[in-house]
Amino acid sequence: MHRMTENELIETLSNRWREHFADEMARRICDAEAVGVLYRLVTEPLEGIPTPLRHKLLFRGAYVLERIYFTDRTAFLPHAEAFCRRDFAACSDPSVRRHFGKIMTDLLERARPDAASLDGIAEAAAEWAMDPAAKVAVRVWAVEILKRCRDSVEWVQEVWNDLLEAQAIGATPGIESRMRRSWRQ
Repeated sequence: MHRMTENELIETLSNRWREHFADEMARRICDAEAVGVLYRLVTEPLEGIPTPLRHKLLFRGAYVLERIYFTDRTAFLPHAEAFCRRDFAACSDPSVRRHFGKIMTDLLERARPDAASLDGIAEAAAEWAMDPAAKVAVRVWAVEILKRCRDSVEWVQEVWNDLLEAQAIGATPGIESRMRRSWRQ
């Protein structure tokens, strides 16, 4: 079996986008036992890489990591603690946040991070949800995370109604639908 290096991963993620890219990359990375390499690439600073390429690598890497998570959670599990404790909250790339939000929403259904991690997760999600520049999908996943934190993080319950009122201002159809179906219950 060929072990994929970080440079090989960067080169592969940089290649031209094609149909089924994420599925193929997820399979190749899992087969090469390189999920840790991908995880580090997406969560650690990419020094010396030009900004446009860095953004492409982060977005594509996060997309593939999400695909790996939902295809084979056991491949992601060695990174779950660091993801909850540090890396989710540290995420600053707006495109990566969407994929991290989807992963965290599901992860919170399956595992209970410690109280300090849960507070940091909720704090980051609240910032993402309230960021006026955040894309709708990022805001939706951020509120979904906060919904799962309501019973465990006291301040989330305290600000829940205010958070929903803020989301209602200029709400898109997707956010309005979530509010009716799930968040206001």
